[in-house]
Amino acid sequence: MLSRGYTPLFNGKDLTGWRNPYPHGEAKVVDGEIHLIGDKKFFLVTEKKYSDFRVSVEIHLPEGPANSGVMFRCHIDPDAEKKVYGYQAECDGSDRRWSGGLYDEARRGWIWPSTEGRSTDQFLEHAEESQRFFAEPHVRNALNRNGWNRFVITCVKDVIRIELNGVETVRFRDAKDASGFIGIQHHGEKGQTYRFRNLFIKELPVIPAEQHVDLTEQEPVSIKRINDKVTLIDFGKAAFGNIAMPVPAGRGSASVHFGEKLADGRIDRNPPGTVRYGVTPIRISGQQGTWIVPAPVDARNVEQAGLMNANPPAVLTPPAWRSVMPFRWVEIEGVAADYPFERVRRRAAYSATWNDDASAFECSDETLNRIWDLCKYSIKATTFAGVYVDGDRERIPYEADAYLNQLSHYTTDDNVKMAARTFDHLMENGTWPTEWSPHMVFMAHAEWMYSGDNEWLKHRYESLKTKTLLHRSGDDGLVRSDELDRNRHDIVDWPQKERDGFVFTEINTVVNAFHIKALQQMATMARAIGKQEDAEAFESRAELARAAFQEKLFDEDAGLYRDGVGTDHSSIHANFFPLAFGLVPEDKLDGVIAWLEKQGMRCSVYAAQYFMEALFNHGSDKKAVALMTADGDRSWKHMVESGTTISWEAWEMKYKPNQDWNHAWGAAPANLLPRYVLGVQPAAPGWKTVIIQPRPAELEFARGKVPTSRGPIEVDWQNESTFTLSLSLPEGMTAKLDLPAADGTSGVMVDGKQAVAKRTGDRWVLQEEVSGAIKIEVR
Repeated sequence: MLSRGYTPLFNGKDLTGWRNPYPHGEAKVVDGEIHLIGDKKFFLVTEKKYSDFRVSVEIHLPEGPANSGVMFRCHIDPDAEKKVYGYQAECDGSDRRWSGGLYDEARRGWIWPSTEGRSTDQFLEHAEESQRFFAEPHVRNALNRNGWNRFVITCVKDVIRIELNGVETVRFRDAKDASGFIGIQHHGEKGQTYRFRNLFIKELPVIPAEQHVDLTEQEPVSIKRINDKVTLIDFGKAAFGNIAMPVPAGRGSASVHFGEKLADGRIDRNPPGTVRYGVTPIRISGQQGTWIVPAPVDARNVEQAGLMNANPPAVLTPPAWRSVMPFRWVEIEGVAADYPFERVRRRAAYSATWNDDASAFECSDETLNRIWDLCKYSIKATTFAGVYVDGDRERIPYEADAYLNQLSHYTTDDNVKMAARTFDHLMENGTWPTEWSPHMVFMAHAEWMYSGDNEWLKHRYESLKTKTLLHRSGDDGLVRSDELDRNRHDIVDWPQKERDGFVFTEINTVVNAFHIKALQQMATMARAIGKQEDAEAFESRAELARAAFQEKLFDEDAGLYRDGVGTDHSSIHANFFPLAFGLVPEDKLDGVIAWLEKQGMRCSVYAAQYFMEALFNHGSDKKAVALMTADGDRSWKHMVESGTTISWEAWEMKYKPNQDWNHAWGAAPANLLPRYVLGVQPAAPGWKTVIIQPRPAELEFARGKVPTSRGPIEVDWQNESTFTLSLSLPEGMTAKLDLPAADGTSGVMVDGKQAVAKRTGDRWVLQEEVSGAIKIEVR
């Protein structure tokens, strides 16, 4: 908890920082726990008040009748009989099972759920709905009646969230109290001991960029006087920042215009979608020195508790910076022609540890090279917040965005702690789409494969279990989607128009593909940290679901997967997700692959990550590269030729009219080219063993440097009359080689000596692993 920004509320030794405002009740420390003992109800409360925070407390109820909870933003009236009053996260040991509910102690009674006679009228309006919610099995059974239970309460402005053992039980707005004490309860049963441990708090907001991001001053690339009042300054690429400029001489007013887009040689002051434009007025008053001119503030970028209840708080940037926005150009309007425009600097925000030299890629296709440059810079430019965010429209991490960002950060930079930091943020600030939840399993697995850190995984494993969608699965192992899920939560692709006509049903093929893959990865991670029973349970469940998946969702006549049970429609999504996740049986592969090879990019830039992985993983590298570099407006070639310097949220404005131009999930080639064209991927956690499996498509050569947790891997291959590969591995790393086998080739030479290799289809697989710097030739 400490490594995730939390502060202990309890030191494990004594009750420093706590007090009992009642004349009765005993609190003592036993083996690092707080024990409450008494024969009347009482509360132990903190001496300090808190406003916005995330507090975590573990509670163990005694046997028999028992009721406890965590007070938060609560108050003390020393003259009252019920001295402690206010919000409480309920720990209900009765058969009613309202644990995790929101109660207003000694004041308004039950808030969520609510009930006649125990709630005020304002809360009775949702009595039926709230009681129905607490009757749902995953909520009703969230409490471990005879064990430890972790309560997490998050308060941001008027938004209150309660989670019990990873299950969200409350998300409610109430503005009664904005601050108060934290407390724990003994309900008053004589002879009963209530136990509490692991009490931590994180005061909000946390601003990751304060520790992890630097401002870099950048000179203009070009300066152009537009007319007698306006000068246009180009910084070459878009970046998140603001500007520093010498204070103009004289008196009067001027303006600084910031923009991501030009129109007819001027900053576009009415750009489409969420493409950014803004103006900051400045008053010339004869000051000396340098002005920091902040970018205009979009209210949504700083919103901590907006009206959209589903959205977590925006990630803030440090107040000391002044406000920032993404821009490439500025126009300074209203200063004289002799002003020293060459001294204007952009203060651009990038990860403090970003290393431009950590990675490289070059190949025989110049369009691919330009795509790589665009996508690598996109990853760098979007590190401005200290965690991965969704661009500039909301500045909120989303799970799918973050996973794609994570994959590309790993292949472009050599300090990637931002990935784990974003994972922790998202575990506390999850979003709403169904498939985004399993992406948290993907993120954890990717981080573990990158770092090999079992201790990191152990501390996050239990909470990760809630992200598999198991609570929505039936006896056959498949996940069910109710009406709300089908209409709102199941996402398939984003935006909606990119779903290739996907038909939503109760059993959704894409949702279940994510579910099965998450179960498989959970089994692998469970086994790695010694959770053998869990591993076997996850494997068994995955196999059950996979068998039902094939039986119920595969159309034998068409040789394709349907979108779901109850429809005959087959979208590309229903087929490339199972293919990317390795769920297609061997005897069905050829048909699915052949069909997908005939399809265009009928998906978004998000889903294209998985479409490309499906193709690359199954020998369709020519098709994958062709799609990436295709003419038309649905490829990365189109992005490059548009002149953008950061990847887009969508292929074009017409496909997502509100899109932004600074979205890292549109930068998938930053990981696809190193992982597949160069062919570098980890084969074991911590990069102890790697697989080198180049997918050359029709390229004549490719070379580059891929960062890993053990150091860079350098690859240089030529694909001419023979396939040759120069490979340099860091010390302590070994590699498995899987190489292209052109027609007529008979074997593989390693440093001039014949290697033992087996031909499988159109690949040569070497029997022995290699290390160090070597040269390989397939001939």
